[in-house]
Amino acid sequence: MTEILAEPDQTAARIREYARENPDLRKNRYDGREGTVDGLCYPAAEAYYHAKDGRETDLRIYCLSWSDVNPDASGTHWYLRDGETGPWIDLGLEDAADAAGIPYAEGRHRSFMTGYDRPSKRTQRILEDLGLAEDTA
Repeated sequence: MTEILAEPDQTAARIREYARENPDLRKNRYDGREGTVDGLCYPAAEAYYHAKDGRETDLRIYCLSWSDVNPDASGTHWYLRDGETGPWIDLGLEDAADAAGIPYAEGRHRSFMTGYDRPSKRTQRILEDLGLAEDTA
């Protein structure tokens, strides 16, 4: 089994802490989950990708459509992988043990909704507030 990392380094820890402290980053359908990273997989993954110099690294972007796993499910889950066979990086988990039941390999390699080079507004806010936005504008 491939390793799952919820907090691979200090940059990830800072992004996750910021997300916990700023529940307004969360889309409305995830209201009521304050104090967690639940519902923040997209901006957390995107912020980490850009903070680590995006395309200049081996980080790969993945999106799992829950309806591909269960026809009655909806929504998506965003995460990264370090290279072709490295660990999965899922900043949207409270703890790596929460990864049970997430079929990471069934996700699709893709770009973020705003592409590879331009962070979304939520992500740009995270990067700017944490002083990680040097080359992401």
